[in-house]
Parts: sequence; structure tokens; C-alpha cells
Amino acid sequence: MGKSKKYIACFIIAMLCLPLFGVFASAQGGTEKAGSSTIQTSLAVVTGTISSREEVNLRVNISGSAGAFLTDHGDITVTIPKEIVYNANDFTTKTVIPQPFKLENVTNDATNYQLTFSVDRTAIGANDAFNGIFEIKFGAPLMTVGDAYHDTQTFAVDYAGQNKQVTVDVQKQNVAIAPLFDKWYKGDFDKDGVATLNTVDAENNSFQLVVNYRRVDLKNVVITDTLPKGTSLIASPTKSSISGDTMTKDGIRILKVAAFDATGTATKYNYVTTDFQDKIHVDKEANSFTVELGDLTVDDTYFIEYSLQVDDVNTGLQQNVAQLSASNRADVVKTVPVKPIKHFGTSYILSKSVDKSALNYDDNELVYTLKLASLDGDAIPAGTTITDPLDGRIKSPILLPYDNSKVDMQLVDNEIRIKTLVDIPKTDKMEWSFRVNVEELKIGDLLSNQAFLTVDNNVIHSNAVSTRKYDGRISIQKVDNHGEPVAGAVYEVRNDKAEVIFEGATDEAGFLVTKALPLGDYTVTEIEAPVGYVLDSTPHPVVVSNQDVTPIVLGTENKLQTGTVTLTKIDVQNNENKLAGASFELIDEDGNVVLRDLVTDENGEITVDGLDPGAYAFVETAAPQGYVLDSDAVPFEIVFGENDGVVEVAKENSHIFTQEPVDPVLPEPEIPMKPELPVEPENPVEIPKAPTEKPVSEPEVVVPIAKPGIPEKPNLAPVAKPEPVVTAKVKQEKLVKTGDQSDKPFILLGCMLLGATLLWYRKSVR
Repeated sequence: MGKSKKYIACFIIAMLCLPLFGVFASAQGGTEKAGSSTIQTSLAVVTGTISSREEVNLRVNISGSAGAFLTDHGDITVTIPKEIVYNANDFTTKTVIPQPFKLENVTNDATNYQLTFSVDRTAIGANDAFNGIFEIKFGAPLMTVGDAYHDTQTFAVDYAGQNKQVTVDVQKQNVAIAPLFDKWYKGDFDKDGVATLNTVDAENNSFQLVVNYRRVDLKNVVITDTLPKGTSLIASPTKSSISGDTMTKDGIRILKVAAFDATGTATKYNYVTTDFQDKIHVDKEANSFTVELGDLTVDDTYFIEYSLQVDDVNTGLQQNVAQLSASNRADVVKTVPVKPIKHFGTSYILSKSVDKSALNYDDNELVYTLKLASLDGDAIPAGTTITDPLDGRIKSPILLPYDNSKVDMQLVDNEIRIKTLVDIPKTDKMEWSFRVNVEELKIGDLLSNQAFLTVDNNVIHSNAVSTRKYDGRISIQKVDNHGEPVAGAVYEVRNDKAEVIFEGATDEAGFLVTKALPLGDYTVTEIEAPVGYVLDSTPHPVVVSNQDVTPIVLGTENKLQTGTVTLTKIDVQNNENKLAGASFELIDEDGNVVLRDLVTDENGEITVDGLDPGAYAFVETAAPQGYVLDSDAVPFEIVFGENDGVVEVAKENSHIFTQEPVDPVLPEPEIPMKPELPVEPENPVEIPKAPTEKPVSEPEVVVPIAKPGIPEKPNLAPVAKPEPVVTAKVKQEKLVKTGDQSDKPFILLGCMLLGATLLWYRKSVR
């Protein structure tokens, strides 16, 4: 039996704890900070593979949802194998890094280069979903089948505690046959075999025309080269290992092979431009040149070299055509496709906004706006996709006008989907808006939405925008000092700029409801009281908050205008004789005693003020000495709305009559009978301390007794009182906002129940 009690007690304790845990959990709910999403990092070789003498594009992508960059995640480190880099200078001459990234330094060890990039987090707003892309460009070396270069290469990026790697294959070329004539590009090629012209470092755009590498006899040799439009000749860099005069003619330099190895590969050169300076002719209008080499023998192998400067970056793809003509050979033509390289790199942000963060009870329309903006670098690439899933309470989205030549914008399954059709330049500001209906949103509900970008299969979210629906009306309840509704009281509502934005009067039930007011501080003031009431011009400050789920109730009071009465006690035989010392009671129309022991002063007067409108009567309770008590009531009325003056009434008293004596012995004087007085109530009303006190607001009820001479007042049906309401939130400095509920009562109740159960448990297990 003891064990059963233990189990029951433990079960009850557990059940009591569950609600407490729920309360604590709800109190802690919603504390997760925006931007808690992790940073997403990716790395890719754009071409997928690396070929001999090909330009390598290593793309780094850093992205994060709104708020992810509020925390410092350190620097970005990119690791590149040294053997796959032909010229380390490419890291600075071919790489254009967009903000907020910056190449800080390049270091190396025995096997790798390490490139360190910083991130300027101040450029990324707390509400911005960010995506940044930059490419590291460099040329691969000449790699042939059977050489020592590895068949795969592995690259890595480290950022925000993540390490991402990518491994790609290397494609080597076979040993080339020595050509009779060829055109070699010493720069890099893209995946399609197009020579990429560096727009930053023109010297890297180096070409060589190879003449008689096959080493045969040639007669009357003439070399012609037609250059791409938008380019011009400049000299290629010289090498200290080559002897001879390094002079150039219009940017052209000629080298002669001085030695070959056993495989037929040239190993030594001499500069010989001075021998042919009169044989070099440049046609700037045609953008071409010719070199007359004359007769060549098996010992004459030449390299004609130059570099191209890009004068127009928008020339696009062109053909660079060179030709060898000899009298004893057919012409040989070599064509190299070229185009200016695009230093790809861009960073951009996605943000979302809504036109109303608070929605009044009678408003059901919202306008959402998505903004895609470039921070730096090249254009935002075509194919960028934005998705905005809409809450189920959002109905009838209407897409506002947009440029459909640049983007495709559709509504699919209650989602807004946007896709860029073209590259979006940095100068273009892209914004898209849509209008929605939210009539299904209930007062007090919070509606939140956020959009997201899909980048390399990663999803980054924009900021979430929220709208809460509230009731921005003020309900004014007007009563008099007896709790009865007051109609016709005129109020005005002013905003925090003292501008009147609403005016109205209370209805028959004493209520006035304003129009829906925007969030803010207001002042409610009565400016006109109904007839018969005292104006209450006290300003009442009210705060309209987005937490308000019902009209704000402001209770105010108008006091009835009161009247004054003066009773004068006079001698019936001489009205000029004012009688002091007469006592009276003041009763209302129902016979209730309002005031007792009212005594005439030396002027024979009693003055009572502060009387609410209505019928009253003075009843004499004690006559002055020597006068006969007269209990006939003296009626009067305080007229509603006409009680500015003093009501004056008079009460006469007669002397006491005494008979003549019939014998020396005087009989006892006859004591006149006291007139019948009104029956006192069982619970008499407390007598006021002074005759000038205002009437008791709620006198005790007694059985009415008909008073002689008091006119009957028509039976007034009581006005139905409105339902009880909460007094309006009136602020002194700042009002407490409505709509909040405290968990403290529930926590206290749970703790009390829990303590009682523990006490019972201890007793039961003893």
C-alpha cells in the first residue's frame, strides 16, 4: 500500500510540473535571434577539369541568411597546389575581388599557395540575405603525357569553421609535332579554347609567331598578322636569359633560336630585332603588320613576339589571323580566337519589406517588396532565382508592374517566384512588389514572411517582415455621478502634434467609439457638456498600441449641475419677524430623509446647496420657542438644467395660545399636541455635519410617505446601464499597452499545488 501511495504521489507531481514547464517554455519562446543561420561556403573549378595551358577559374561562393554576418567569422583562406600554377602573379593581375571581400596576402609553403581574404561585414545589413562570389584566375603550365604533374589537383577553402574541398582531373596534351608555322598564345585559354585577353595586365597577353620550327628551306618568307579590333600592339616582357638587343619596332620583337636539344626543342635564343627593323611594317588603320624574313635555311628558326593591349573591353569574341607566305610553299594560315576576359566576381543582397508593420482592424491590404541589389563587382548573373512562399492567410496576390524583359515573375502554388533572365548590372536597382489581401488575419494575429535565394543548391533567407493586426479605436463611456449614462457629451481626439483628428458625441447609452487610429499617442478631451451637466475638460492621454485587440475603453464622468435652496422662517402675524431656532428635515420625492437637524439662523434662514435636480420638501421637526409646530411639508424643486439660481421658500409659524385663569389656582397649561410627523425609516440616514453638505449620493431607501403639498414626480424608467467595462488605459508619462497577459498567476498556482502535493507525499510515505 505504501508503494502505491508513492507511485500516485510521483504521478501527481509529474502532472503538476508539466504545466509549469509549459509556462516557462512559453515565457522563453521567441528568443532565437534572427540571423542564427550558419554561413554557407562552396568551391568549384568552373571548367570542371584543368587542361594544359588553360586558364583556371576557381570560384568561391560565400553566402548567409539575414543576420548571419553580424558575428565575425574570421578570414577566408583558399589553398591552391603550387605545381598547377604557371605564374603566381596571376593571383593579383587576373583576379578582381568585389567588396565586401579583399585579398589581404598570398603565402606559400613547399606544396601550396594560401590566399587570405578578409570580409567587411559592415557592408552587409542585418536584414540582408547575402551572396558573394569571386574567382581566382591563373594559368596552368604546359603539361604533356608522361610528365611529372599529378593527374588530379585538390583545392580548399576555409571559412566560418568550415572546410570545403574540390578535386578535379588534369588533361595533359601529347607531344606536338614541330610546326612549319604556328601562332602561340602565352596567356591562358578558356574551356572552349579561346585565348583570354587580360584587361588588367596587358603584358600577359603575349603572342609568338613561330617560323620554321620544322627547320626546312624556305624562299621569300613574309609573315602577316591581323590583330583583333579594339586592341593595339605593345612589347612583350623581355627575359634576362636571352642575349642580344632587346629593342622593339612598334611593339614587335624578333628572336632567333640558337640551340635545340636532342628532342628538337628550342633551348636557347638571341634577340635579333635590329637585323629586321627595316623589314617590319605596321598598318594601324588595318590593325595589322608584316615582317619580311627573306630566304630561310634549316638553321633559321624565328619567334616574332608581341603583346596585345585591350582598348575596348566590349569587343567580344574575335579571330586573330596570321599567315606565312613563301615562294616555294603553299601559304600557311593560323587562327587564334580571342576575347577580353571577364573578371567575374559579384556580391549582392536580397531584402524584403512590407508597407505596414501594424494593420488596423478595418484594413486588409498589404504590399510586399523584394529588393535585389548589387554591392560590388560584375552583374548579378542571369538565372538567379528568388522564392517568396506566402502564408496561408495571404489571399489574392497581385503582381505590380515590372520589367519582364529582365525577369520572369510568377505566382505558383501561393509562392512568388522570380528569375533573372539577363545579367543585372550593378547600376540597375531591381525591386518587385505585390499586393495581397489579409482579411483572414484576426485581430491580435501576427503575420510573418521571408523570401529566400537558391545559390548553388544552398538556400539563404532574407529578413522576415511581420505585420500585427490591432484594433485602433477608442471607446468612450460617459456616465454621471450616479452611474447613469450621459448622452450628448462632445469629445475631440488630438494626436501627438496637437492636431484634431476626431470629434463626436456620446449616444443615448453614453458611448462614443472613434474611428480606427494609427499607432501613437493621443489625448481625449470633453469640449462640450450636455445641458444640466458640469463640463469635465480634463485631458485623458491614451496610447494606441499594436497589442490592442479590442477598442480601448476610456471611462469618464459628468456631474449633474446642482442647485441651492433657502428656507426662511417667519411669524405668521408679522412676516418681517424672522424666527431663529426652528429645526427641519429635508426629504426627497420618495420620502427619504436627505438632511436632518437643519436649524434656522438668526435671520430665520436655512440654506442648502449641492442638490441634484429633483423634488424635495422641508419638514419642520421642532418649532421656535413660543411657536406652534407646523409639520406641513414645504415643497420645492431643483429643475434639471435650470438650477443656476437659488430656490427660495418660506415657512410660517403661529404663537402658542394661553387661556385666562378662572381662579387663583392656575391650572396646568395645556400642552398642545405635537403634529403627526413622518414615520422615520428603520435605518435613518446619517445626519450631515453641516447644512451645506451635498446630498448623499445613494441615500438609504425607506418606505415612501406621502407628504402634504409635495407634487408627485412622474415615474422615470431607469436607463439601462451598459455592460461593465475596464477603465481606459490612461497614461501619466506612458500608458501600459493593452493585450499583454502575465504568466505569474499560473506559475504561483502551480507552485502552490506542487508544494501541497509534496507535503501530502511526505506524510503518506512515513
